[in-house]
Order: sequence, then C-alpha cells, then structure tokens
Amino acid sequence: MTTKPDILDGALEVLRAGDTLTLDAVAKRVGITKPGVVHHFRTKEALAVAVVEHLLDAWEAELVRRAGPDATATDLLRAYVEHTLLGSMDPADLALMAEPKLQEKLSARWARRMNAWFGTITDPRLLAVRLIADGAWVDRCLGVLDADETRRGAVVRVAVQLMEEARTQ
Repeated sequence: MTTKPDILDGALEVLRAGDTLTLDAVAKRVGITKPGVVHHFRTKEALAVAVVEHLLDAWEAELVRRAGPDATATDLLRAYVEHTLLGSMDPADLALMAEPKLQEKLSARWARRMNAWFGTITDPRLLAVRLIADGAWVDRCLGVLDADETRRGAVVRVAVQLMEEARTQ
C-alpha cells in the first residue's frame, strides 16, 4: 500500500528529475493512479504544501542531528550554516519556491518554520550569518558559484567567527 510519505518522496523524485510537479507525474513516479494520489492530496496545491512540510521536516531533523537535541537558536543557526555550505543540497528543495501560483504561500510557510528555529535575529552579525547560509542554500541548489568544499569550509569558519563575536559582545 502506498503511503503519504511514499507519495511525498515520489514528488521529490519528480522535482529532482527536473519535471513539473503534477498529480499525474507523481502518480506515475510512485506507480499508482492519479485518484490514488488525490485520495491523500486533493489538489496540486495540497501536494505542494505537503512536499514543503516534508522537506522542512527533513531539514529540521538534519539541523537537530548537527546541533543536538537541546540546541539553542544559535546552535541551530550554526548547524544551518554547516548544512547549507557542507551538507548535501538538492535542487528539489528550491524547485517549489519557483511555482508562480504557489510561491507566496510556500515561501511564507518555509519562512515561518525557519524563523521558529532561529528566533528573532537582531544582531547584524547573526543576520549576516543567516544571509550567508540562505545564499549558500540557493547558490548550491542552482549551481551558480563553483566553490569546492575547502572554500565552503572557509566560509563556515568566517560565519562561526561572526557568531562568536556576537556571543561575546
């Protein structure tokens, strides 16, 4: 029996293949009928929202794995920097944000979850760190800048230094 997580993973496979997310494409990828997908996700929008939540759950698990279960907002920010610069990035993570009809809703959902992880950032150094990580995520998903792991590791060290400066002042 095909489960919701199976369908969500199938949707990510569709996006990773560079295909448009449709109920038909997901059904084909998962090996079920379109009504089988509609049973779990009545519309493409419902599917897209669920895929974003599925991605966010995976990101959150990765951040907690890197930062530890009792992590502070700063610990999570550091884990986010490490993940976006040194972890495995997937263009599928960004693909749904480009969907014109859903972009605003999905971006707001993503922002709400991420802001809950990091809290309100008031220190400009911590904001710079967040922007470094956000930029790394987008860049690595799009493959714009060719920066090897050594160079990305150096950026992590700069970001951590900014975080230390913010912590000690």
